[in-house]
Amino acid sequence: MTASRLPLPMAYADPAFEACIAVALGTPELITEFDRLYGADLMSGKAAEGDMRVFVNFVHRCLYLALPDESIHSMRRAAIALAA
Repeated sequence: MTASRLPLPMAYADPAFEACIAVALGTPELITEFDRLYGADLMSGKAAEGDMRVFVNFVHRCLYLALPDESIHSMRRAAIALAA
């Protein structure tokens, strides 16, 4: 079964996208490389205005849209189980 993926800003309502952002924010190596590639400063906690928006777009494009269907389904099931 194909997992649907939502465009931004509708993806904010998808638990799978929320999980992608949470995992990305919890991965220091990803944030460090994002900072290097985009000239951002998320790692230090002194990000410029708009850096987080660019990071969320990056996560949407490079992680959420690229994940296999089973991973998307799994993240959604986990979110439903936590909510219950």
